[in-house]
Amino acid sequence: MKKKSFIEKMKNMGPAAIIASAFIGPGTITTSTISGTNFQYAMLWAVIFSGIASIILMDISSRIAAYGGHSVIETTLGMSESRAWKGFVTWFMGLAILFTGLGFMAGNEIGAANGLADLTGLPVSITGLIVGLIAIATVVFGTPKLLELVCQFFVVAMGVLFVITMFLSKPDWGNVAKGIVPSLPEGSLVNCMGLIGTTIIAINLVYHSMGCQGKYKDDEGYGDSKFDTRFNVILGVLMTLGIIITAGTVLYGTGTEITNPVIFSQSLEPVLGSAARIIGDLGLFLAGLSSSIATPFMCGVIIARLLHWEQKDNLRKILTCIIIAFGTVLAMMGKTPTQIIIVTQALSGFFLPFIAIFFVISGNNKKMLGKHTNSLLQNILGGIACAVTLAMGMNMLWNNVIMKLIG
Repeated sequence: MKKKSFIEKMKNMGPAAIIASAFIGPGTITTSTISGTNFQYAMLWAVIFSGIASIILMDISSRIAAYGGHSVIETTLGMSESRAWKGFVTWFMGLAILFTGLGFMAGNEIGAANGLADLTGLPVSITGLIVGLIAIATVVFGTPKLLELVCQFFVVAMGVLFVITMFLSKPDWGNVAKGIVPSLPEGSLVNCMGLIGTTIIAINLVYHSMGCQGKYKDDEGYGDSKFDTRFNVILGVLMTLGIIITAGTVLYGTGTEITNPVIFSQSLEPVLGSAARIIGDLGLFLAGLSSSIATPFMCGVIIARLLHWEQKDNLRKILTCIIIAFGTVLAMMGKTPTQIIIVTQALSGFFLPFIAIFFVISGNNKKMLGKHTNSLLQNILGGIACAVTLAMGMNMLWNNVIMKLIG
C-alpha cells in the first residue's frame, strides 16, 4: 500500500471535520470559559480525556465502515431480528438526535447571533435572522463535500483565532501543565461533566459512523479515516484548551459571572485591547455559525436514514430547515443561551452512554469485522468511556432536569 503524503491525506479528509466544527460551538465556549474563570487550569485533563474517548469511539465507527461496510445504525438494528428491538432503536435514536439537535441549535444560533451583534452593533433580531438564513442556504443547497470543505475552513479559522488569543493572554505554562493531572476542585463536578458533554456528543458519533460508510474501505480507507479523526479531534481539543487557558489566565479570581458566551470576548478587552474583543466575537460567530450548519445537517442525515428517507431528500431538507428555524426564532428573540446549553448538555449526556455502548458492542462483532474487532486495550478504554459518560449523563439529568421539575 502506497504511503500517502500529508497533503494527500488532507485532501481526503471527511466527516470528522464536520464533527469538529459541530462540537466547537457556543456551548463549548461557554462551558470552557466558566471552567477557566472558576477553576483556572484544573479542568484541562477533562478535555484531554474527552478527546481520547472521542477518538476511540470514532475509530470503532471507522473500522465498522472500512471492514464491515456498515454504520452503527445498521449494526445496532442487526443485534436482534425482533421488530420490537428495531422499533425501539429507531425511535430511541431518532428522538435522541432530534431533541438534542434542537437544543444545540438554539444555543448555536443564539451564540452566533450574539457574537455578530457585539461585533457589528446590529440588533440580535437582525443578526439572528442572518445566521439562520446562512445556515439554511448552506445546508439546503450545499453538497456533503461542500459542507466538509466549509467546516474544514471554520475549524482552521477558529483554531488560529483561539490559539492567538491564548498566547496573547501570556499564561503561566507551569501551572497550565498541572491541569493535565486529573483533579476535581470543590464544586467542579458539574463543569467537568459539561466539558465532557460538549466534546463527546451522540449526534456526532452516529453521523461519523454514517459519514465513513462508503467513503473509507479496507486498510487504505481505514488509514485515511484514522488521520481524519485524529487531525480534527486534536485540533478541536486544542481550541477548547485554548479557551480554558485564556479564561483561566485573564478571568480567574476576578469574580466574573459567565451568563453569556459574549462575556468571554468582552472581558478580554481591558487586558488585551480592542483587538482581543474583535477576535473573541469573531471566534464566537464562527463557532456558532459552523455548528449551526453542521448540527442540522447531521440530524437530517441520521433521521432520514432511520426513517428510510434515502429517496426522499426533500423530506430531509424540510426537517433540516425546521431545526434551523427553531434556533433562529429563539436567537431573534434575544434569549439567553446559558440555561438552554445546560439542559441540552444534560439531555445529550443521558443519551450518550447508550450510543457509546452500541459502538463498543458493534466493534466486537467478529462475524462482521473478522480480525479487525476491538483489541483488549480498546475494549478497556471504550468501557471506561461508557462508564464515565453513563455516570455523567445520570448526574446531569438528575441535577439539571429532574431536580428542577420536582423542586
